[in-house]
Amino acid sequence: MKKVVMTMVGALIVGSLSVTAFAHSNQYYSVPQKNTSTVYLQIDDDVKHNWAKLVRITPEKALKKVQDAQSGIITEWKLDDEDGFLVYKAEIRNKHQEFDVYVDAMTGDVWQTVDHDDDDNQWNKQQVKISVEQAKKIALAKVSGTIKSIKLDEDDNHYVYEVEVKTAKGQEVDLEISATTGAVLDVDWDD
Repeated sequence: MKKVVMTMVGALIVGSLSVTAFAHSNQYYSVPQKNTSTVYLQIDDDVKHNWAKLVRITPEKALKKVQDAQSGIITEWKLDDEDGFLVYKAEIRNKHQEFDVYVDAMTGDVWQTVDHDDDDNQWNKQQVKISVEQAKKIALAKVSGTIKSIKLDEDDNHYVYEVEVKTAKGQEVDLEISATTGAVLDVDWDD
């Protein structure tokens, strides 16, 4: 009996240490997005380092709730602190509209806001043809290193991937890649 209890206590300690280590070491947590490639959950700077212990709704469950609430392309996915409450926030682009969908990380409550872009006549003509995985390969072919973050965004009515790479020498490089053509549009080396 003593051996069983000690084993259970050891497993709890190891599990808690691994969750804490995960929260400290990773600022981006990947979850699969329905019918597309992986979307990365960004952890906002104002979120406490022990966020994994504080949330009751996992990123996967929150993403499912977001996808059930609103269809479209998720351009940003992050965990944020809103007035002392942890929320998952997804920015979703669907035709001429942009939606912000929020999921309370404690209760799972969902709400959204809508931003109408009536002047975006060209938006729906642009297609995302490059996957996140392809954009990663393009970025790493241009700059050798490790992908720190990747985000699908809109720039002048075109979808682009904003990619942050950290080189082996510790330099940070920001790349902008066309999500339509795969062309590298900009490379910015941080000092």
